[in-house]
Amino acid sequence: MKKKLILNSVIVTLIIINSFVIYLLAKPDDSKRLEEVNTKDLLSNNKSIAIMVQDSEGDEWHEADNRDSWPNPTTHGYVGAECTDSDGKEINAYDILKFDLSTYHATIDTKNSIYCTLYFAKGEPALQKLQETGGEVFAGGGDHTTAVDGMYRYKGTTTAVNNNYICFGTSDKTECLANPDTYMFRIIGITSEERIENNGQDVMWKKGQLKVIKATPSSESQAWASSDQTWDSSSAKSHVTTWYNTNISGKQPNGTYWDSIVTEQKWYNVTQTSTPGTVEPTTSQSAVSKVALMYGTDYKNSGDQNTNNWLYVKNGWSTSSTLSGYALYEWTISSAGYYGTYLAWAVYDNGILSSGYGVGAKFAVRPVFYLQSEINLTGTGKSDDPFRITTKNNA
Repeated sequence: MKKKLILNSVIVTLIIINSFVIYLLAKPDDSKRLEEVNTKDLLSNNKSIAIMVQDSEGDEWHEADNRDSWPNPTTHGYVGAECTDSDGKEINAYDILKFDLSTYHATIDTKNSIYCTLYFAKGEPALQKLQETGGEVFAGGGDHTTAVDGMYRYKGTTTAVNNNYICFGTSDKTECLANPDTYMFRIIGITSEERIENNGQDVMWKKGQLKVIKATPSSESQAWASSDQTWDSSSAKSHVTTWYNTNISGKQPNGTYWDSIVTEQKWYNVTQTSTPGTVEPTTSQSAVSKVALMYGTDYKNSGDQNTNNWLYVKNGWSTSSTLSGYALYEWTISSAGYYGTYLAWAVYDNGILSSGYGVGAKFAVRPVFYLQSEINLTGTGKSDDPFRITTKNNA
């Protein structure tokens, strides 16, 4: 949907004249609000930022219609940027364009002549969007209103559930598709109600929160723990926390923005001596953090326990089918305790949940986290057109 700008001095002049364009001049190491733009300085310094806003139909882009502010973050969200030099050659926008999405400051950090365009798209509330695009595989879309374990979930086979891809860490479709191992996630579901535990004392989650899982492993050889440990002290938790701090909260230039969308959650790690069912226990050990692993229940509720379950992703991995002498299994957060051995539940290479290996076995892990409610989305959820987060209320 993005339109390439053919930028030269004539086009720049026409854009400035157009009453629908917002410009920003930013010298190196100097951030300015858009309302401070001086068009004379803009021409003399040969640096500019144009703001493009998606129309209500979602198919075309128009210049922003307000000269003294960015698009309202409660109606339109940032989804991407593109930059060119004075010869029209494309430049990686994130190498020279620095901006703070929370304060609406932008800087073009270069001494050269650069022209950048920021794109802002109008999204739809997440649940509404998922209902429209999810079809039969989304419990909560169309005529399906079934919520399982407090959540509307994607449920079905690897071929049927092909519309729950979502970008996180970027809302730029091109950047997301070019770096799927960094930015591509899948939506497990969206919470259908506020869930309160411990006799009304603790809010486990709020209504309308997306639960997402990394589409590919952050590690393919991670031990769950080294001994009889709780989730809080486990090496698996340490790994996903480090991954989150590096790739989400520490990501530049706008890691703060993405980190603010992820919510603190209560993660339960009750020891289960039988295969996790459709309702996850919510007692015993628990930790509060932003990131963890999927529950055994998440896997059980996503489809049958076999390799056709969409959440079973070995078929999507391009690596060897064995690691450290084991088949390519994947850990869940759900621990197990019987036979006098320290165990945790994992998805085996036959798609079945089992706990036949000790917690020291090195299996794959994929980080999981919840996004705050009132997220707006654009896109279709397909692997080549993943959902992008366009709006966060109170951004």
